[in-house]
Amino acid sequence: MRTFLAIVALITGISTVWAEVGPLNLERSVEIALANNHGLLSASKKVASAKEKVWEAKTGFYPIFSLSSSYTRLNEATTVDFQGRSMALSDEGISEAKGIIQQPLFTGGKISSGYKLAKANYEAAKYEYEMVKNELILEVKSAYFGILKALKFQQIAQEAVEQVQAHLKVVGNFYDVGMVAKVDVLKAEVELANVKQNLIRAENGVRLANAAFNQVLAQDQNTPVEIIDILEFRPQTINLDNCIKQAQTMRPELKQIKTTIEVLKQRVKIARSDYYPSVALIGNYDYQKGKKTPIDEWQETWMAAVSVNFTLWDWKARKSRVNQTEANLAAVEEQLLLLKDRILLEVRQGCLGLEEAEKNIGVAQKSIGQAEENLRITKEMYKEGASTTTDVLDAQTLLTQAKTNYYQALYDYNLAWAKLQKAIGRN
Repeated sequence: MRTFLAIVALITGISTVWAEVGPLNLERSVEIALANNHGLLSASKKVASAKEKVWEAKTGFYPIFSLSSSYTRLNEATTVDFQGRSMALSDEGISEAKGIIQQPLFTGGKISSGYKLAKANYEAAKYEYEMVKNELILEVKSAYFGILKALKFQQIAQEAVEQVQAHLKVVGNFYDVGMVAKVDVLKAEVELANVKQNLIRAENGVRLANAAFNQVLAQDQNTPVEIIDILEFRPQTINLDNCIKQAQTMRPELKQIKTTIEVLKQRVKIARSDYYPSVALIGNYDYQKGKKTPIDEWQETWMAAVSVNFTLWDWKARKSRVNQTEANLAAVEEQLLLLKDRILLEVRQGCLGLEEAEKNIGVAQKSIGQAEENLRITKEMYKEGASTTTDVLDAQTLLTQAKTNYYQALYDYNLAWAKLQKAIGRN
């Protein structure tokens, strides 16, 4: 079907935007975000750039070939007089072509360290990509659960409106037969206005949640959203020590900073390589005409040399560069320790947050039943004249709050589980 539509689009020149068929599930939402998110795409380009730099660094081991050519026009030819005769030493026009080859023989380890540095940078870029990916997956889950929570709140608000409307009808009937005072009707009408405002806020919450979801998926924020409801309680068995062990081995942040330490170690070696001379083999091949006699013939010359360069004194600039890189290395090693502590705390918070949310679900679920029974009894008592309109409205408010607490607890639980998975490096 899509192929047919694509053909139609090509023929008619109409651009086609594929729309998802049916409601999205969480896995498909993550797939869309991973394919479209600009932050992740940017991270992937950095990985590609780092990979190219590895090859660039590797070429430092190989000889470099270069070619050059020139044509020089003099104002007059160079001549010399000998025994009354003028002899040309060079022509007015000089043509020259040159081939050069340079092969580094010794650099004090600068090339090999540069190659290792490039490879470490490549690994660091890949770990950074994993970090961005994990953050994005958590954002998708948070936005997905956010929509479900907003829809539940909207449903609760709608039910509250219907409950108060029904009560207002009962109060109106009682007022018509003189069983209650006008003030009861007014109280019910005011409460109806309040719950209608709550419904408006809940509907706006759904629209905002949809926009946030589309933003994470890099879609137009006005795109209609329909997702599968997975906001439910699935008990998870967790062990803090196991979670910490997994985080210490799987978190890309730790892998990246360890790779950064390797990068800085290679930078230290590169800085120290300046204490050694650099040795290179240089070869030239010249092909020229007009520069030497006979000036009308092409002449070939070649040269091979070994070049040695060494800086004797630079006012301790080399020592300063070494000190800088060693200080940077020490700073990142301290950051590694700090990061380990932060991850440990993050995992602990994730486990405790999950346990807290699980307990809240049980409490909130029980309170819904109690609130429903309380509302039922209060309504019956009101019909018998044993309770007031205020009692009924208060009971309705308690039920609404109990349901809100329950779905908030469900949302917190699912989000806490998603955060814990991210904290231990699993998504």
